[in-house]
Amino acid sequence: MDFKHVYTSSKTYIILLIVALGLLVFTASITYLQILNMQKSSELVKHTLQVYNAIGDLTTHYSQAESEEFREELLKTGGAGMAFKNYREEGQTILDSLNTLTSDNKEQLARLESFEVLLDKLYAQLQQLDAVNFKNSEEALSYSQSQKMKINGTLYHLRNAKNELLAYEQRLMQEREVNYNSHKSLAPLTLLVLTFFSLLVFVLSFIRIYKNKRRFRKSEAFLKNVLSTTDNVVNYYEPIFNNNNNNNDIIDFKILYANDCNRDYFGLEPDEMIGDSVLNVFPFLSENGEFNKMKQSYLEQTKEISDRQIVVQDSNMWFESIVTPLADGILETARNTTAEEEAKEIQLAFKKRLESQNLRLLDNRAFLGNIFKSISHVVMHFKSIRNTKGEIVDFKILFVNERINPITGDLPEELKNRKVSKVFPDIFKNGVFEHLVNAIELNRPEEYEVPHEKNGKTTWFRATAIKLGDGVTVTTRDITEEKEKANQLIKLNEQLVIRNSILTDAEKIAKIGSFLWYLESDITEISDNFFQMLGYKANEFKPSPETYKKFIHPDDLELVAEKTKQSLTTLKPNEYTYRVVTKSGHVKYFKTNGQFINKDDETVMIGVVQDVTQSIEAEEKLRKSNLELLQSNAELESFNRVASHDLQEPLRKIQLFISRIEDKESDRFSNKSLEYFTKVKNAGKRMQSLIQNLLAYSRIDSTKTDFETVDLNLVLEKVLDDLATNINETQTSVHADALPEIKGVFFQMEQLFANLISNAIKYRSSIETPVIHITSEKILSTDIPEPFLKTSKQYHKISVMDNGIGFDVKYADKIFEVFQRLHQKNEYSGTGIGLAICKKIVENHNGYIFATAKLGTGAQFIMYLPA
Repeated sequence: MDFKHVYTSSKTYIILLIVALGLLVFTASITYLQILNMQKSSELVKHTLQVYNAIGDLTTHYSQAESEEFREELLKTGGAGMAFKNYREEGQTILDSLNTLTSDNKEQLARLESFEVLLDKLYAQLQQLDAVNFKNSEEALSYSQSQKMKINGTLYHLRNAKNELLAYEQRLMQEREVNYNSHKSLAPLTLLVLTFFSLLVFVLSFIRIYKNKRRFRKSEAFLKNVLSTTDNVVNYYEPIFNNNNNNNDIIDFKILYANDCNRDYFGLEPDEMIGDSVLNVFPFLSENGEFNKMKQSYLEQTKEISDRQIVVQDSNMWFESIVTPLADGILETARNTTAEEEAKEIQLAFKKRLESQNLRLLDNRAFLGNIFKSISHVVMHFKSIRNTKGEIVDFKILFVNERINPITGDLPEELKNRKVSKVFPDIFKNGVFEHLVNAIELNRPEEYEVPHEKNGKTTWFRATAIKLGDGVTVTTRDITEEKEKANQLIKLNEQLVIRNSILTDAEKIAKIGSFLWYLESDITEISDNFFQMLGYKANEFKPSPETYKKFIHPDDLELVAEKTKQSLTTLKPNEYTYRVVTKSGHVKYFKTNGQFINKDDETVMIGVVQDVTQSIEAEEKLRKSNLELLQSNAELESFNRVASHDLQEPLRKIQLFISRIEDKESDRFSNKSLEYFTKVKNAGKRMQSLIQNLLAYSRIDSTKTDFETVDLNLVLEKVLDDLATNINETQTSVHADALPEIKGVFFQMEQLFANLISNAIKYRSSIETPVIHITSEKILSTDIPEPFLKTSKQYHKISVMDNGIGFDVKYADKIFEVFQRLHQKNEYSGTGIGLAICKKIVENHNGYIFATAKLGTGAQFIMYLPA
């Protein structure tokens, strides 16, 4: 039909007018509802963002409790100070805010109630950290460690509860953003339909449409304002497809929205970003694989989470990025986690520092003592001595390992608790005292070199002093050979025969390479073994400083550049260690040192590079061994607590009820029942004895350093007095020589002799009266044939002999193991722990014990204790 004819018809015109008016009313109504829905959606998005921010504050609040330094600062006043009170009020304030924001959501309120219970539990555990207030107590340390484990558990549950809160809000955010975009896209379409189908009534509806459009823009501006005030980067992208019309071939994303956080974090203007491509604005996304995750999120309609680290204005920043499919594109929300990552790095650095210090905690434990004996360096620990003004005037020797003996001729035990100025009187003359004071007062490692004169020969040592508490740990190594080599290299260089003086075979054995660098002409020469250390054949590449940079590990390039610059500026040698990557891809540790000389008016650097990879790996193994020891000690302490209470408590109740039954019901027992009851009673006694002996074994303290002079004659006298009843009943004769005085722990020596004498009485002969002989003699360590580590020049050899039943000599080692018995328990009573305790006590005193015997002729227990 021709529209001219239609419009000429008044009837058709009226019908069309009525239809247009009806369509206008209908469209206007739909548009109005869409705008109202969009306003409501924006309010919901704003509300969700407020909840996000509150959850973020709550995460930051409880995450502080993970820091060891924060716990110590928080609990300096026993958990009752203003700092802890403010910390707790801060948490309550955040919870109150979240309760208010989620007051219309029963599920979130229920989660917040659980969260509040966990947070209260965390506060209580933090306060209990300082509940035990005394020093050097194993119970306090164990209690503290247990509390920290509980705190970590509570923090784990808090993180799970936070993740549930955040996951729920993220679901709400996605739903609300979908609703908002749906309303946002539908409103302009409705206006377009109104324009095409209601031209005749446009003038009549213009005012209404104009007002609604202003409200729409106001709502949109409000939503942008909300997004611009959040601490998160919020960007919206739509995909850019390849020209082959393949909807799965995404080559980039177009930025349609970017909030103001892009300017705050990246220095990018949001208006300039809009319309540009993602890879053009953020090129690093194609390098770390995040661009593939963005494509995967769009194509598979899944949420992708990733962490990234970027460099902005020479500063490292960390972001947690959440990419969510939204409408025809993807919404990326990036949260700045720099503060959290830096806190983790600080905590990790602090932990590594503690581990490093633990390696130097010279607490004289037997295990660490054996390790330090195997170290080639001299290790000493001094405690500072201060005057009334707080100034350090001297030092007290608390520890020194065995390596001091070949140098000074002194024994470590003889140097303990003596003043450093008395042992090393030159400390105030050679500048060592100032280095030790600086290490403590300035809290920095001090390295220095010092000569030592002995028998007319000078030995040079390089020492490193590190602060530990109010003392200093000094590690010293002999560098005489290094100095001699360095001096020899200088002299040889002055005679222009350096290259001929470095023997290739010697370099291979020592894993050393040499180099020669003419600074002005930038000519570099390296030895054949240097090439081989890098995995190349001799002269396979042309050496130069720029070429060598390719071998240096990327993480150590800055260190090498700084050390080289420092050496070139001062023209002084600078020894340091760095990593290189060889031709085959292996990582090695190189230690370099050199000297500067002037030759023909040109500055020349000569030096050596040593492969110290094996030494570095050995030090790492030592650190891991120490950590395993600490873990083992913690498990043993945990076992002690269980055994001392949890195992004995039900046993005491069993014995109590056995006693009551025996008192009130024993006369009613049959002979068989009485026999069974007696077995139950004996089993309870044996169980109690077993637990007590096991506790005694585990509580033998191998870390004691406060040894005192112990008269073994007094020890034996007390033991015989305690065992008088048993000795008289068995008519045992005990004959003892005059015993010596030793350095040790009185009650442990008492336990040692008591176990050996009781053992001799228990396994007595059935046809002879028991006789025990105890002998003692002083011998040189060189006269002891038994293989053990000897720390003293002389030893006391003490023997305990009996005429009992003896044992087969093939079991001589087995009897010192825990729970090892050579007889059935119905033949001889006991738990199989007594001799194990004896061995542990003797080893704790740096001694050695073994046994020899023959069946039917008695046994002899021989021990060596340092004189």
